Amino acid sequence: MSNSLANKQPNASTDKRDLVLVSGYYGFGNLGDEAILEEITDELKKLVPTDKIVVLSNTPAETARVFGVRSINRWKTAELIKLLPKAKLFISGGGGLFQDAVSVRSPVFYGTQIGLARMFGAKPLIYAQGIGPLESAAGKFFARQAFSMCDQITVRDQQSFEILQKWRIQAELTADPVWCLEQKPLPEELQEQLKRTSQQKKSDGPVVGLSLRVSSNFSRKNVASLVEAMSQALPGNARIVPLVLQLAQDFEILEQFEQQWQALGREIIFLDTTSIQRPSQWIELLSKLDLVVTMRLHGAIMALRAGLPTVAIAYDPKVSHIARQFELPTLNLTKEGEPEGGIANWVAALRLAVEDGPRLAKNAREKSEAARNLARQNFNILDRILDMQRDHPEPQ
Repeated sequence: MSNSLANKQPNASTDKRDLVLVSGYYGFGNLGDEAILEEITDELKKLVPTDKIVVLSNTPAETARVFGVRSINRWKTAELIKLLPKAKLFISGGGGLFQDAVSVRSPVFYGTQIGLARMFGAKPLIYAQGIGPLESAAGKFFARQAFSMCDQITVRDQQSFEILQKWRIQAELTADPVWCLEQKPLPEELQEQLKRTSQQKKSDGPVVGLSLRVSSNFSRKNVASLVEAMSQALPGNARIVPLVLQLAQDFEILEQFEQQWQALGREIIFLDTTSIQRPSQWIELLSKLDLVVTMRLHGAIMALRAGLPTVAIAYDPKVSHIARQFELPTLNLTKEGEPEGGIANWVAALRLAVEDGPRLAKNAREKSEAARNLARQNFNILDRILDMQRDHPEPQ
């Protein structure tokens, strides 16, 4: 698909609304959000012509190339306003767009987009979002106003559903769209890497994927605690595969882990994953592992989709939620960012994942199928909305 899709604007002189605009945290190299976008665009292509799908992205040329849809710059409000009069649907999400963990800018930014969509007559849809954390009065205000302007709302977790109930805003509880993402084959380069790694392996120890990210409550000290816990809990012949799911936030902290792990004489497997084009290919890669330890929500979702024993590092409420939902061995943190219950609790959780792997894998397969069925409701709702618009078009 040519990069020209990014710059080729839909014809704004047509007489009918025929565009579907998709907004989210897209074009920032975050695997989870890109996986959400892949699944949304795959489903939309079954319902509307591909050239009628327009994604708001930080890197529109790349988004157009990878997903085969039109894309515009998310920061250029004038481009959005130009398209809204021809949009029949404005999809906000999925992901966790309405949160003020860093600042109130996110609720303001995404809320403003929804307000503009409503103003220009496009129907706003909140799509499988998770709400929060919302700590400030301003964050709660902008989020509540934005949600109140939407024609339809689906949320991906019970906590978000309860927030909307408290606000007296109607919504449907579904699940994250990535549960429905179908794994795709790995690029040949990566397949060759895995083959060479298998041929060169020194032992038959478990291969453990590790996903870490920068966070205010997970510091260099936490990395040292994790190295200590994993060195005690995992067999001496275990090999770690660092999983860089967002380069800007993951690489440095994983590098710290690698240095400390190797200083103990333990083995690391380095994989060059730059040839991966589609997020769905990561599910295929994870399926080659024996165990995944992850801070990232979508690292957990993809590992569970692949039927793997998974350990959650609960740095954030959304990770704590999936850990409870799937009964995952969990490395909890105190408010001060220390291992909850001390290193011994982390060691016990990791040992459980190793020793009880078959049961955890079976549980992952069963519960991920239930989550997948729930996530399908997002697409049923999307189909229903677009079908209603086909049967009852807006007056011009």
